Amino acid sequence: MRYWLLGFPMLSVDALRMLDYQLWLRSGEQAAARLHCSQSTVSRNNSQTLALFGLSFHRRAGEWQLQGDQGLLLMERRVHQLARLRCGMAPARIEANFWAVPAFLDPLPEGWEGGVATHVGMARPLQLLRERVIDAWIGSYQPDLPVDDPDLAVFDLCSTAVHLVAAMDHPLAHQAELSEEDLSAFPSLALPAGMFPRTEAILRRQGLWRTRVRMKRYRPEFWQGRTEDQVTLTYANCLALNVMPGLVRLDYDLGLISGEALVVRRDLKDEALIQKLLASLRQRCLQLAERHPDLWPTLTLPVA
Repeated sequence: MRYWLLGFPMLSVDALRMLDYQLWLRSGEQAAARLHCSQSTVSRNNSQTLALFGLSFHRRAGEWQLQGDQGLLLMERRVHQLARLRCGMAPARIEANFWAVPAFLDPLPEGWEGGVATHVGMARPLQLLRERVIDAWIGSYQPDLPVDDPDLAVFDLCSTAVHLVAAMDHPLAHQAELSEEDLSAFPSLALPAGMFPRTEAILRRQGLWRTRVRMKRYRPEFWQGRTEDQVTLTYANCLALNVMPGLVRLDYDLGLISGEALVVRRDLKDEALIQKLLASLRQRCLQLAERHPDLWPTLTLPVA
């Protein structure tokens, strides 16, 4: 259903959900499965919605993007977002990465639905937040999360040590007191330049972050519990190691602390459903700390 209010296009809850789910879940097929309708219904609806707002779809780096002036659409999204958060007209939307999902979102907090959990880096989740496609993101890259952002608020949940890890049968797996010289004989994982600038700088100072890989999204069949060639050194915190049983910690101190944080739009941070989610996630941090001595719950005020 589409209608007009004071000269502006308006959409039904389901109509906008179809468009946003294709953007969020990456395909019309996934959007249809989530909404229990046919893919052709999603495609037809989205064509009409795009025409209504004078927009078009295109795909870039594996993600659907909109082309055109999105001003009216963003106004529409804000109304629908408040309807989710305040009135429960649809589940609120939260995204996270592959290790934060079992730690924080299983089971999902009441009133929330999860996403794809395969993003690599921060750019796409932050874009979805800014454009009001999603309502919250558990960001797992504390050193590089936005600081003093005018649109986003960051609530720290916990801090964790980042470990140097490798395959179980790696030549360094059972050696003690490793040095930078020991590490230099092996390739070490490096994601695209600038993806995590602060983290990258810390690792580069130790001679790491040397072997560039191209990864548009996390794919468990390629990466879970292994490195690509079984000799590349990589990095993981205790929560990531929980879901990557093929990797082991090496006896080397990276001197790198990261952690988990809840990121939301600043204008929504005081909404009751957001605050209830924050309380739930902080409670889960306390439970996780009982099992992981190198995870430290954050009990201070959020960065806002």
